[in-house]
Amino acid sequence: MHPLSMMTAEEIETCVDVLRDAGRIDGTSTFHGCCIYEPPKDEVAAWQLGDSADRRFELVVRHSGEVYEARVSVTRREIDRWEAVPDVVPRVGFVELFKVMEACRTDPTFQEALEQRGITDPTTVQIDPWPTGDYGFKFEDGRRVQRCIAFHRPKPNDNGYAFPIDGLMVHVDVDSLEVLHVEDFGQWPLPTERGNYDVESVVNDYGPIRQDLKPVEITQPEGTSFSVEDNEIAWQKWRFRMVVDDTEGLVLHRVTYTQDGVERPIIDRASLAEMVVPYGDTRPSQSFKHALDSGEYGLGMTANSLTLGCDCVGEIFYLDAFQMLDDGTVVTTGNAICVHEEDFGIGWKHTDMLTGDVEVRRSRRLVVSTISTVGNYEYGFFWYFHLDGSIKLEIKLTGILTTRAHAEGDDLTFARQVAPNVAGPIHQHIFCVRLDMAVDGNSNNVVEVNTEPLPPGPENPHNTAFAAREALLSSEHSAMRETNSASSRYWRIESSEKTNRLGRPTAYRLLPSSTATMFASEDSPHAQRAMFAKHNLWVTPTVQSERYAAGDYPTQRNAGEGLPKFTSNDRSIADTDVTLWHSFGLTHDVRVEDYPVMPTEYAGFMLVPDGFFDRNPAIDVAPSESGHCH
Repeated sequence: MHPLSMMTAEEIETCVDVLRDAGRIDGTSTFHGCCIYEPPKDEVAAWQLGDSADRRFELVVRHSGEVYEARVSVTRREIDRWEAVPDVVPRVGFVELFKVMEACRTDPTFQEALEQRGITDPTTVQIDPWPTGDYGFKFEDGRRVQRCIAFHRPKPNDNGYAFPIDGLMVHVDVDSLEVLHVEDFGQWPLPTERGNYDVESVVNDYGPIRQDLKPVEITQPEGTSFSVEDNEIAWQKWRFRMVVDDTEGLVLHRVTYTQDGVERPIIDRASLAEMVVPYGDTRPSQSFKHALDSGEYGLGMTANSLTLGCDCVGEIFYLDAFQMLDDGTVVTTGNAICVHEEDFGIGWKHTDMLTGDVEVRRSRRLVVSTISTVGNYEYGFFWYFHLDGSIKLEIKLTGILTTRAHAEGDDLTFARQVAPNVAGPIHQHIFCVRLDMAVDGNSNNVVEVNTEPLPPGPENPHNTAFAAREALLSSEHSAMRETNSASSRYWRIESSEKTNRLGRPTAYRLLPSSTATMFASEDSPHAQRAMFAKHNLWVTPTVQSERYAAGDYPTQRNAGEGLPKFTSNDRSIADTDVTLWHSFGLTHDVRVEDYPVMPTEYAGFMLVPDGFFDRNPAIDVAPSESGHCH
């Protein structure tokens, strides 16, 4: 197997066996992370087909109240590292979360509060545990805590978010399952209108399902144009590996493009380094919310099993994923990664106005995707690879709003009413993608480009001139940047060593979308724990262990960790192996149309070649068969 092959169930089970046989764990130990160990780049690059790899895994283990980081070789069945990590709070596992939910439902004080609201059966209550953040509660000191909010499900399959039980919050100790504190700050009338969205409910509540859409069939009678060996995919001139990491979700390794028989590196590693969902509502049931969904729960742990014809359409190749639950057992997600091709419209075209000759080529793209469900939200991560050398990440957001109750006369400064007695609070979704770049090698520079109008003068006789201005980002502090649509700002990652035939450095552009940063002020609990969301760009010299934008242990107490700590020494980023951290997302000022289930919204960015090639790399795409064009 390759050092970067995906984990198997057998390897995960071997990790547990090795630790148990060595006396490091027992039946009370819990697991809070398990991923492949990524060897140094030169070791990975030296691997050849047929080589035997030393397969190693990194784990976070909690044993006897202490947190340990382990590195286990399943090839040698040896422990290479077992090190205590003091003063950290490991993420909460899904086995633990379900125990927290039950502890909340069975608490007498919580049950009494439900009865005051007319709910006598606690089994009809949906409990949503949330990360607590760090708000200085003394009863949380030295504990792992979840803050629980509640929703009513009159019937088991009802949409609980249509029935928020506002005014109640329960703080639960994850380890002892003790209810530490019940906050009861008011009662609101329970909604009476269902918000279900299954076919039967839609027909009963809203009217008939549309019947006037004709089928769209996507076929590839000669099969797909890509091949997959292990977890490595080759399509057209692209090649890379794909992994479902338990924390980061979909990760791409060693992205290359072959030109004239030469395989040219572009990205060494692309991953979601963190995300945050900060809420702007001041109601107590909302104001604490700023989940770091990647680091605090693990996006790979929430990956969906994708379904043909629904999540993915066409000729599909799937990869399964295997992850370790917090009790040490293996969970299998079938069809976790979906790979397919899509027609993407016109790639390039020109009609010669003098001769009438027409040349047109169709575009096509390779799609690699996963979808994660984190509580109420779905996040689809779609990487697109194009024939012209461009790469796009598109994040698709759908699912259900987390709601608050609404009574007549309630302040709606921070929320929008979406149904009788139901409102959706304003919030953001900010993602931070880590791009370990390798444009024609591991010596790169990052240049910011802004387009500016020229001042009046001899060089601008008609006041119409504008030009793109370049500035090298030479150190980490100078590279903390925001997007600027007014100057068409983008960032170019240049090779320090390779030039194209015109003498310019080969490069790729990072083209951001128009995206906000976090609105919460820098001294707020939200921002202190997710400072990556205060800048759209960070650049660091590549250090493989600097992997997570909010730090390795973002649960509860992580202020200053991650990117603020990485960049504190203002290291040089010139002519070196660089990692770009791009933060982007959207602000969700809720609409009525987002209820009861949200139409998909989109966020993302593009990487496009900028002098990486000597001409349009899609010039050699074959024309479509004439029967298809005429």
